[in-house]
Amino acid sequence: MTENRHDFRGGALLASGRRLAMQLAMDPTIADEVSQSRLAREIAATYVAGEDVGTAIEKAADQVFKGLDVSLHPLDPAAVDVAQARRATVGLCEVIERLGADPAFGGHSEVSISLAALGLRVDDELARENARQICDIARDNHVAVTVDDEGPDIHDRSHRIGMDLLEDYENTGIVIQAARHDSLTQVRELAAPGRRIRLCKGSYTGPRSVTLIHPHDVDLRMAACLRALMTGPSTVMLASHDPVFVALGEQLMASLDRSLEFQMLQGIRPLEQRRLVDIGHRVRVYLPYGRDWYRYCTRRIVERPGNIWLFGRSLVERR
Repeated sequence: MTENRHDFRGGALLASGRRLAMQLAMDPTIADEVSQSRLAREIAATYVAGEDVGTAIEKAADQVFKGLDVSLHPLDPAAVDVAQARRATVGLCEVIERLGADPAFGGHSEVSISLAALGLRVDDELARENARQICDIARDNHVAVTVDDEGPDIHDRSHRIGMDLLEDYENTGIVIQAARHDSLTQVRELAAPGRRIRLCKGSYTGPRSVTLIHPHDVDLRMAACLRALMTGPSTVMLASHDPVFVALGEQLMASLDRSLEFQMLQGIRPLEQRRLVDIGHRVRVYLPYGRDWYRYCTRRIVERPGNIWLFGRSLVERR
């Protein structure tokens, strides 16, 4: 009982500390000063595919030329009204049409959509209809769509919309965060022939009632989810930079005689991405773009401090 109480307090303190760190980082004065620094700009240039669509598509084309697939994700903030949600929807549709117009992207491109940016925090039906419009355009242009899981507070609503989309758009990608207590249940419920499922560790900074707190517990659950998916009928997309899980993915492919898609962020472990492609595996690079790059980079670091090491190592390797 004492050990469990200490675990609870430790997990609560960790989550509280990360929330405080995020609040401090997002303070307008701090954010403005840090975002103007040389290091912050260098990080943004490495891990964000530009502030505008044109630059992002150029970088996506370069990745496809090198043999990788791409997933473009606009860094749009959560919409606070219908007009803002509409702008995000129109912008994504334009990106999809540009991808569809270039034969080089055929079969190699995806967009990762944020339902919050499409209006989920305004109205569920608004986000659903905007997502359906995007899926319509994507289907016409042979571009895949994956619905991001944006956190515990809107997970259930996002999941319902994702399941609705699957009824008419069978190729819609769904995200499972291993850190959630119900992740294995989701694996069993979502597994279906041809369904695209992206498995990631996910954030373990949410409420203890919803997410696992300790990294070791998350790793064990991640391994269990990956094995369950690989023995099921779905198309598996493994979103991880962790060498342990990359190796486990390769072992499962060899032992089960089936494939999976590796997914990694732009700028992180590029040599590993190249190695996987060179030996015949499918690798998709996640390309965020937009002016809200500071919030994106900060969130990646605060949610999982180990990303500081990944970011720093990648920067050193480029020098």
